[in-house]
Amino acid sequence: MKNKLPLILLLLAFFGVNAQEVEFSGSVTTKGLIYSTDESPFWMHSNQRGRVDELTNFSGLLTGLATYKISENAGFELGLGALYQDGFTDKLQLDESYLGFQNNWLVAHVGRKQKTELYHGLSATNQNILWSLNARPLPGISFQTKHPIYFWKNAGLAFEASLEEFITDDDRYVQDTRVHHKSFHLVFDKIRNFEIKVGLQHFVQWAGTSPEFGKLPGSFNDYLKVFTGSGVSEDVGGGNEINALGNHLGSYVAGIKTSFGKYNVEIIYNSLFEDGSGKRLRNTPDGRYGIFIANKEPGKWIDAFMYEFYYTKHQSTTISQEDFIDNYWNNSIYRSGWTYEKRILGVPFITLDENRIEINNNTIVAHHFGMDGYIFNKIPYKLISSYRINYGRWGRNNLRSDILSTYLDLKLWQNVVDVNVQVGADFSSIASPNFGGGIQLSKRFF
Repeated sequence: MKNKLPLILLLLAFFGVNAQEVEFSGSVTTKGLIYSTDESPFWMHSNQRGRVDELTNFSGLLTGLATYKISENAGFELGLGALYQDGFTDKLQLDESYLGFQNNWLVAHVGRKQKTELYHGLSATNQNILWSLNARPLPGISFQTKHPIYFWKNAGLAFEASLEEFITDDDRYVQDTRVHHKSFHLVFDKIRNFEIKVGLQHFVQWAGTSPEFGKLPGSFNDYLKVFTGSGVSEDVGGGNEINALGNHLGSYVAGIKTSFGKYNVEIIYNSLFEDGSGKRLRNTPDGRYGIFIANKEPGKWIDAFMYEFYYTKHQSTTISQEDFIDNYWNNSIYRSGWTYEKRILGVPFITLDENRIEINNNTIVAHHFGMDGYIFNKIPYKLISSYRINYGRWGRNNLRSDILSTYLDLKLWQNVVDVNVQVGADFSSIASPNFGGGIQLSKRFF
């Protein structure tokens, strides 16, 4: 009953609304995959919103959206989605189930809502190095500014902010782990055709029930400590939470937007940290570096191009105390790590072991490319390619692997039903090549 309660509340929220005042839309999508080895190529299952996994051969998705406007700039929406996929387990589950509200400055929702795809879907991590499209969305509540809000307009100064609280309902080491997320960014756009954004993303895994330490701190006072990054006075988890309650992850974010002629350009930087040394950038150059270029007049051979560089080899290893080694996305208390439903929540180049239990590869160097557009101005395509070097997990004897992963999506038919053909391949220094192919059929209803 616990898992069905959010859906019931969402349906009750729309109860009594005149159906003639509600606009409905929806879609049906089916996908079939085949591949030459035991698992599909990397980009055929990574960043797929949790809708396929490494062993999936078939998935089907049915979505529906109801919107109700209460004014020109404000309204509610109800989103529902049913997902079936085979793979590690055959299962039918909710892809989305949320009630949302937005006006001219705020976007909010309660439930499980898929995140917006950014950068034409060309990025390896979408929003941030810590927050990708690799897993199904967590259920919770979210508040975000819709656009930059000016507090000193004459100086071109504005801010963006978000506050989100999630729960985990998957099978993990610490059951019922909660996830706190907030962000704050300053925006400067006084100079014509030029915008600078700097800020912080902050995530915390906290509370829940550990098989080793029992019920972990989860009161409102504990939440205040989580929010501010404070420690606790008592010994929790063998002393592992004295410095800060919960498993904290963060990222400093900086970006520049401008344009040259027909092209919009964005330069991207994300750091990542899990302790004080990372907050002081003593793990530099670890992070994400990228550039995104988009044509202002889409419909060309190349509408958008993206390059990203990921580096996580430093991990504060030049600091003498072993306790300061970062060992990204692993934690001694929250041993399932930075995952949900056995999928990485951040950039998927950091990977789980063969049993999908713990993160065993978090030391990487990766080059990622993506582009999209129209072949002969008619056939939409998306092409992504990544070359990464995996060094394994810090402190273990690891075998280096060099991997080139490619993926091409072609929308060959757009009529009554859209037909996409997808091909992918992995070439590894320690394994045989892996090839895969798929076909996707989709239909939208308005």
